[in-house]
Amino acid sequence: MRTRIERARSFFKGLDAILFTDRNNIRYLSGFSGSEAALVVTGADCVIFVDSRYTLQAGQQTADTRVVEVSDRWDAVGEFLAEAGIRMMGVESNIMDLDTYLKLKEKFKTTELTPLGEQLKSLRIIKDGSETEILKTAARISEEALEAVLSKGLVGRREDEVAFDLECEMRRRGASGVSFELIVASGQRSAMPHGIASERVIRADEPVVIDFGCIYEGYCSDQTVTLFTGTPDADFAEAYRRVFDAQQLAIAALKPGVRTDEIDRIARGHLEDHGLARYFGHGLGHGVGLDVHEMPNVSPRTRLELEAGMVVTIEPGVYLTDRFGIRLEDTLLITDNSCQRITNIDKDSVPIIN
Repeated sequence: MRTRIERARSFFKGLDAILFTDRNNIRYLSGFSGSEAALVVTGADCVIFVDSRYTLQAGQQTADTRVVEVSDRWDAVGEFLAEAGIRMMGVESNIMDLDTYLKLKEKFKTTELTPLGEQLKSLRIIKDGSETEILKTAARISEEALEAVLSKGLVGRREDEVAFDLECEMRRRGASGVSFELIVASGQRSAMPHGIASERVIRADEPVVIDFGCIYEGYCSDQTVTLFTGTPDADFAEAYRRVFDAQQLAIAALKPGVRTDEIDRIARGHLEDHGLARYFGHGLGHGVGLDVHEMPNVSPRTRLELEAGMVVTIEPGVYLTDRFGIRLEDTLLITDNSCQRITNIDKDSVPIIN
């Protein structure tokens, strides 16, 4: 944890401390996985404030962090700040609600609060070896779960039934939950990029988009497959091939030093060459870690250079209203000179699920 705490200190830039309230940032910096705490990182200390519900848990889970049991969290933090002589402190302004910010600004009379929301989004952007191994395990759990669900077939089952079955299979294999509300979108609903599972019954000879992921040891997996419950027609098969090729071109370009907007341009340009870019409205990908959507974003609007240790999804798609949708998503780790797959399902051809 010391390396992570030092990374947090790199954001000081004239500050004396940073206050963390985001659950995942606290877990990342201390190891504590409880639902409520405050963590203060100073130049010489790292202190977590918890009430009596979490004292034992915090003591067992944390490393390089001092645990303080409190009855009123903000009173205790305020006393600590005054005693430590903290004059300037950063806060997660992208996480903290306005009421809490105003309350703390009034309570911490000797400490000035500085918004650090945008900067702290990149706190967890570089994954270490332990994190990537957990991400790989999360991916494997979700993939084995999908395989078990698909072995039962899809035709005649409701979308929400398939989603529930998939969640159960992931939990049976060690997941603590799903990374997000699972997407199972069939038929014309497959053209909805966020087509949350409905009561619609899946029929023969139609596409099914399944966007799925689980949480394992706090870390998320994320992957999307597009299946067909029969033999796809020529238009669908052609569009699927173009989406697959766009994804593979983008994956081949992943390496340190390449900008995120350039990766997006490669995939989008391929779809443009085949008249499909106008059906691709979202960004190409995003980071994955303790949150299923975190830095870096891979889109036309971001110009961040990739670095070794970053984890990103690559997920081009095309969505033709009243016809069909296709999305193919994999999660990848940027290495010293290329990238490495975290997800493993082969998407080279349309999977047929009879």
